Amino acid sequence: MVFWLSSLGVGKSLRNLQFIIVPGIVIGIIGGILLFFAAYNYYPQKNVNINLNGKCYEFLDQAYQKYQYLVSLREKELLKLQIDSLGESNTFVPITFSGSSDEVDNIIEKFDVNVTEIQTIGDQKTQVDKKIVRGVASSTILEQILNNISDSGADNTTNPIPKIGILPNSGISASESAKISDNIDQFMISGLKKIIGEKNGVKATECRSAIIYND
Repeated sequence: MVFWLSSLGVGKSLRNLQFIIVPGIVIGIIGGILLFFAAYNYYPQKNVNINLNGKCYEFLDQAYQKYQYLVSLREKELLKLQIDSLGESNTFVPITFSGSSDEVDNIIEKFDVNVTEIQTIGDQKTQVDKKIVRGVASSTILEQILNNISDSGADNTTNPIPKIGILPNSGISASESAKISDNIDQFMISGLKKIIGEKNGVKATECRSAIIYND
């Protein structure tokens, strides 16, 4: 038996095949992108690269956990220095803080923060739970928040404390801000040197880090 197809039949067959293949390719690409982001959100970061005085290191395992804790201490130290610069005037200043929905809602409910803006990042599909808040608070309220963070901020690297900071304002001069920045840099350099000196989970690596510190 001999089978044959007219040119019209072949054209229709190819077009039908194209309608099947092209959407399949598009769905495959989109599916691959979604799987990538799902995997990225599922697996937490487990290392960080540091450039200290031109020498670069990768922090893994214990070193990475200590680095996370150092960063949480830096957040508290920065807030403390900013509050100290405001003095005892009980000035109202603009602030921003971020964390999980529960962490942010707890701060708003527990402290007298005048919220001006809330941005929600992520949803159940992306497995991201984060809110960024802008608002206004007095230095007295900020001291209460700092004390609350210090009381609950034991060596907890798996559930980091909310990040909170004071935005630029007239209560802290440019020179005071520069001094605070220098103090925080020295705080971090001292902590990084200690982690590197302990050597656990630290290895030399190529310099490709955007996190750079110099004495």
